[in-house]
Amino acid sequence: MKSFVSSACFILFSLLAYSQDNLKKQLDMLVDKYYPNPSDPGIMFQINDNSKNILYSASRGTADLKTNTPISPKTNFRMASVSKQFTAMAIYKLIDEKKLDIYNTKLEEFFPELNGPIKNCNIYYLINHTSGILDYENLIPTNQKEKLSDSDVLKLIQPIDSIYFKSGTKFRYSNTAYCLLALIVEKVTGKDYSSFVKAEFFDKLKMSNSLVYNPTDKISDRAFGYHLDNKKFKYADQSITSATKGDGGVYTSAEEYLLWNDSYLQFLGSNLSFSSFFENNKVPINKNISYSFGKFVGSDQYGNTVYFHTGESTGFNNFVLTIPYKNISISLFSNRDDQIISKFIDDVLNVLDIKVKGLEDMSLFSWLSNVYMNKY
Repeated sequence: MKSFVSSACFILFSLLAYSQDNLKKQLDMLVDKYYPNPSDPGIMFQINDNSKNILYSASRGTADLKTNTPISPKTNFRMASVSKQFTAMAIYKLIDEKKLDIYNTKLEEFFPELNGPIKNCNIYYLINHTSGILDYENLIPTNQKEKLSDSDVLKLIQPIDSIYFKSGTKFRYSNTAYCLLALIVEKVTGKDYSSFVKAEFFDKLKMSNSLVYNPTDKISDRAFGYHLDNKKFKYADQSITSATKGDGGVYTSAEEYLLWNDSYLQFLGSNLSFSSFFENNKVPINKNISYSFGKFVGSDQYGNTVYFHTGESTGFNNFVLTIPYKNISISLFSNRDDQIISKFIDDVLNVLDIKVKGLEDMSLFSWLSNVYMNKY
């Protein structure tokens, strides 16, 4: 599929002081440079304005090496940690409906089997990564063969009577926390988490091919994940942590993520209750960047608010970024887990004149990887 620029590009290009042809040419060159081989696993790269107009779109590579199916805007990728914004919004919906109290509801109310201080942790600490709860990945038995579910994650942490730090005192990125949030959604609603997200979000937004993954699901237009090993791509689509839902289970496409992101931004911009909630509950990571409800929040070099996140898992790397004031959103989904995406993102942001304050001299993707590993 060839790259294209729609008439809506004029908005973006005028803001960035580039001619349409010049910007398109630079982006095309980057795609050709970093993803030259259409027979390799690749990317779906899209830029749109915040009215769902596609400003630039480029697909490159193969979704399934067995069938040589090309990647397209309809290709469904595993979102990994980009999924957390869906989990966060599911929790907010229950808060807004007065079914949850984010500050006063303690984990022991849902999980009486928990031990130690974590049972007194509230939902706010879970959702903004300040719980101090142990990383379940470090608790997985070495002989584990079956994929873990969110309930399995609960079983892993249930006997632990310690936490990394007192809840609410520090930021530490936690997949465990988001697995528990998915279980809380199930306990409050009486519905399977995947079914709840489908009914409340995907169906309402007409995201008909998106889903929260269950191992028995048949995924339409599916991208399979691959890992580069000795210059060859090997099938690497699933791991033992690929069946957890709350921390990374969403599959969606560029076409349908656009619908979700537009809805999220419209809600954030127009719903005073949520926008106030989002702003008042930001947790600082450093002096420039915070986290709130499934989004990293920073500012660009001009002081405009930037929302961003990445997703990394076996076979997949993803990146999303939005600057509402500049009327621009970026999505980049990849079914290969090599680190070439890091430099590609840096070069794309340079072309678009986007610099995240505090990270001007760092790779944004690499910095986020370090946050996830608590090495920042």
